[in-house]
Amino acid sequence: MNDSDSIRNPWMVIRGKVSDILAEASSVKCEQIVKYLETPPDAALGDLACTVAFELAKTVKKNPAIVAAEIAASLEELLERETLIERVETKGPYINIFLDPGQVAGFVLPLVARLGDNYGQTETYAGKRALIESPSVNPSKPWHIGHSRNATIGDTLTKILSAVGYDAVLIDYINDLGLQIAQLTWKLMQMEDIEPDEKYDHYLGKIYVEVQKEFENNKVVEAEIREVARRLEDLDSEEAETSGRMVTRCLEAQNRTAYRLGIYHDYQVWESSIAHSGLLTRARSMMLDCENVERVESGEKKGCIVARLDTIDEFKDMQDPSKVLFRSDGTRTYTGADVAFQMWKFGIVEDPFLYRQFAVQPDGSTVYRTALDGDEMDLGKFDVVFNVIGSGQAHPQRLIYSLLDIMGYHEQSENSHHIAYEFVGLEEADFSGRKGTWMGYTTDDVLDQAQELAREEVAKRNPDADDAFLNQVAAQVATGALRYFMLSASPDRKITFRWDEALDFNGDAAPYLQYSHARAKRILEKTENQGSDADLSLLDSEHEFALVKAISRFPEEILEVVRGLTKNAWGTGFSSNRLTAYCYELATLFSRFYDNCPVLKAEEELKQARLAVVRAFRMTMANCLGLLGIPIVDRM
Repeated sequence: MNDSDSIRNPWMVIRGKVSDILAEASSVKCEQIVKYLETPPDAALGDLACTVAFELAKTVKKNPAIVAAEIAASLEELLERETLIERVETKGPYINIFLDPGQVAGFVLPLVARLGDNYGQTETYAGKRALIESPSVNPSKPWHIGHSRNATIGDTLTKILSAVGYDAVLIDYINDLGLQIAQLTWKLMQMEDIEPDEKYDHYLGKIYVEVQKEFENNKVVEAEIREVARRLEDLDSEEAETSGRMVTRCLEAQNRTAYRLGIYHDYQVWESSIAHSGLLTRARSMMLDCENVERVESGEKKGCIVARLDTIDEFKDMQDPSKVLFRSDGTRTYTGADVAFQMWKFGIVEDPFLYRQFAVQPDGSTVYRTALDGDEMDLGKFDVVFNVIGSGQAHPQRLIYSLLDIMGYHEQSENSHHIAYEFVGLEEADFSGRKGTWMGYTTDDVLDQAQELAREEVAKRNPDADDAFLNQVAAQVATGALRYFMLSASPDRKITFRWDEALDFNGDAAPYLQYSHARAKRILEKTENQGSDADLSLLDSEHEFALVKAISRFPEEILEVVRGLTKNAWGTGFSSNRLTAYCYELATLFSRFYDNCPVLKAEEELKQARLAVVRAFRMTMANCLGLLGIPIVDRM
């Protein structure tokens, strides 16, 4: 951990001080003691507990309870110099450490106030760079509700990685070639040039349903569309020009959906750029230099460039353990293109793209797209790559990373991560782009309905509010509700979006968290002095201390999410739900504090101390909501 983190992560500091004193009392190295520290399930058992007695008992051949008692006795005289620890008790083999509430508050609350908007951020991974690809929706239709899960996961992962020091870059892969694009291009070229009276991505999605039927039932149409697909490769063709206009307009419409969710990209990588920039040629040449890649000299795969998979346990028993990367005519397979793209992400292949501005986004940032005409931009190399893709792509993703490994790019293979997620549905609908069953259930539709329902609830709570206020807050609540619902379940779980759960103002949902922040803000608005010069030693009640401890854990909770980004059989786990659970716990503890510890009506000294708690809670909650992409609501 970076040394500067010691002034940013209060819970780490507290655990470190406890570890130091336990190490001295037990003659066990501090880095070993840390492994035996845990948080008891009940605060009555201590704020921290140490189980090192179990391990030491094996060496000294004593009962663990006796070992624990001896360590506790040695701690007595050491406690005089560590004011954060109030007392130590043993319960059998457990050494239970009770912290001093006032001393902890005096350490944590000023730190939160000093760091402000930066509280929660650390420099643990400073100097490292991460590339995140999400959501990569085809530019031929609107986002359905499942796409919003991908986009929300990718955006929050980017924010969390940035919070722990990574230079995190969010890209969007744009497949502007292929059959779907050819079908729509063909259809538009058959139609009169009319301006649709609806959002352009919705318009295209409906056309796609029509043209898919024609494609499946009319051989002449099928042949014409396949010819369009071929001509799209010629960037000077009328088809390519029509397609380019269509894709750009569709992306602009899709991006408006992303903006409603507070999602902003850094770059777009267009498939046409990959196809025509020379990336594939460069990657192919580098692949052929690898030991386990070869050009087949005979047989049915003659002339093809293949990777030998017989060195990988998962594939060695295959009858033909080789994977075609490039066909004999030089065209790439999906696998070959994906491996080349992954090589580009890590900077293995020199960046062949030029870049130009695609849009200035509502947050003021610019999103750039790859192009064949534009400016050179040095994206640099990335240490780790995260691809947010559905769980159904687990095998193809493992194959890509395995191919990198057998080609000799072991570190890049290890640092390639598939953030796999299951799809999300609505109780009343399944989704199919070809059949058009998404109609009425797009992300836009869900946000619209959520906003309408939220507006009704906000109006009940604010009967005198004007339309501008109601519309603004309803939009913020709707966005928060959808994002929290997508993040509060582990990505590997299938989920069904339910309105009553997502829009619960009193339970485990975004409106409850937004309301807790708004309530804290209103308290602070009612007084000029917000507890900046308070006697924090007065904060010794159960509810005050529970909230202060939770506030102190915020930076560590973020770090635990990042440490949990480990590979398993189906992908890389991303515990976004750990952060939503923490946020909910924080709001719940604030509610208990508010109910049991009067703030504005307390005696002046205690009032100022409790205002400091409210101030730290508001800042921590705001920062946590920011990582989750949930809008801050000032009044509900």
